[in-house]
Amino acid sequence: MELGTFIGQICRYDRQEYFECYGQIEERLHNLEKILGTLEEAQRSMILEQMEHQAGEAPVWMRIHLLSFCMKVSKTPAYTQELLQTVLDADWNEVGEYEKLSDYWQIGTAVFADARLKGEQTQEQLAALYRMLFDAFCGALGIKGQNYVPVEERDGNLVFVMTSQVLGQNHAPTKTLLDRCLVLKKYLGKKVVIINTAMQISGKGAGPFYDLCEAGYLPELCSLDHIEFQGEVFEFHQCANDMPNLDTMVQLVQMIRERKPCYLLDIGGSDICADICGMFVPEITVGTVFSAVAMSCGEYQLLDGKPGTGDLPVLERLGVDAEKIAAARFTFVFKPQEHHYTRQELGIWEHGFVLMIVGWRLDSEIADDFLAMLDRIAAQRENVQVVFMGRYESWQSIQTGYERLWKHTRYLGKQEDALAVFACGDLYVNPRRAGGGSSVAEALYQGLPAVTLPEGDVSAAAGEAFRVRDYEQMEREILRYMDDAGYYGRQSARARERAKELLDSRKSFGEAIEKLEEKIKDGVSC
Repeated sequence: MELGTFIGQICRYDRQEYFECYGQIEERLHNLEKILGTLEEAQRSMILEQMEHQAGEAPVWMRIHLLSFCMKVSKTPAYTQELLQTVLDADWNEVGEYEKLSDYWQIGTAVFADARLKGEQTQEQLAALYRMLFDAFCGALGIKGQNYVPVEERDGNLVFVMTSQVLGQNHAPTKTLLDRCLVLKKYLGKKVVIINTAMQISGKGAGPFYDLCEAGYLPELCSLDHIEFQGEVFEFHQCANDMPNLDTMVQLVQMIRERKPCYLLDIGGSDICADICGMFVPEITVGTVFSAVAMSCGEYQLLDGKPGTGDLPVLERLGVDAEKIAAARFTFVFKPQEHHYTRQELGIWEHGFVLMIVGWRLDSEIADDFLAMLDRIAAQRENVQVVFMGRYESWQSIQTGYERLWKHTRYLGKQEDALAVFACGDLYVNPRRAGGGSSVAEALYQGLPAVTLPEGDVSAAAGEAFRVRDYEQMEREILRYMDDAGYYGRQSARARERAKELLDSRKSFGEAIEKLEEKIKDGVSC
């Protein structure tokens, strides 16, 4: 069936008919994506523009589905911004708050996974959508503004720590959560209550959206009333996997008002449930994408450095005072190393110079310009080996178009002991992306220098000493590491020193929180 006929047919469906055929529609779109991948850029763009034009005649909920396809397939920010504006402008009667919240998560997750989808206005639009949703849920609960428990009634030794997802210790945000709770209890003497709000990638009320992603959720944690970490025990509660649930939100607000913690710590941001509780006690947000301000309406926030010029309009959209953003270096906690591998055991060249590329979303993070840069290096140095660790399901596609690189490639997949694998590498190389901070910290700890563009979490974690301007400079820097042993040794020493700073949560996070506590007591800016 021709594309125009296909779109014309589904545009005549009502919502019930559309959902009855949803699986078939998604399958057809997946097949179309494969076909588009074989076409020249101009032809692919023409077909997507045709779909965009036809989507303009469809009901708004259907238009969101078709535009989400255009966004993910085009790999360009124009469709992202059009999609966001469509969701923002949609009438509540056509696209309700649960569906808009699901769209917010789907778009935000796609932009995080693929930096090519992010335009100049994207973060500001996401912030506007998040604030719109926060106001809508506040209205549904009858919350008209801040109504803090009086400071003299709050328990100065009690802190509620909320997060939208709790998984295992291989999950970087969960490790961040537990590390911050450890500092609060062990060093600052706080009693800590951890609440998993289960708000991550809300699927409740989700409308049509291309290639929906889902959040991990561990139902077995619902039976736990405590979590242990490094010898400390924390009270723990996990919400059912049906959030946002208004009754659950009311119960959490009631718990806050009854137990009266001195403040609430929100790990991650984008958590409307936490922000609603933050209307009753001061809220401090610690983003897990720490190179930019978190999506949060909480009054205070910790950021790795000062807000940049791009952060200010985002904060304005969120209704957050930029003067209440405090600086604190983002720190990490590692899963302890349990193994000591040899290169031979991992299938890595014994005498090669090993470039480590690590991540869970490498399929969307690794683009042709990055592979072309590595291909040029492989052409110049016979002893270089490029090792991918994590999830890169399309790695075998390298052999078509990058034949020289393919001969120098090794894919390790998921590894349970990242520190042991990094010990067998030489250099951490980072593609253009938003995340990856935890992995570069592990590499630096093992003495591997890093090479990264000056953007995203890897850049923030590694620091200026390991940044390059673009992929051309990255290529020259990698070759310098290979050829100049003295330079490599100096940078390796700097890597280990940087790792010490990145592991010192007591100093960085603890001291920042102590200073912020004084500000909260007085209700003043940072």
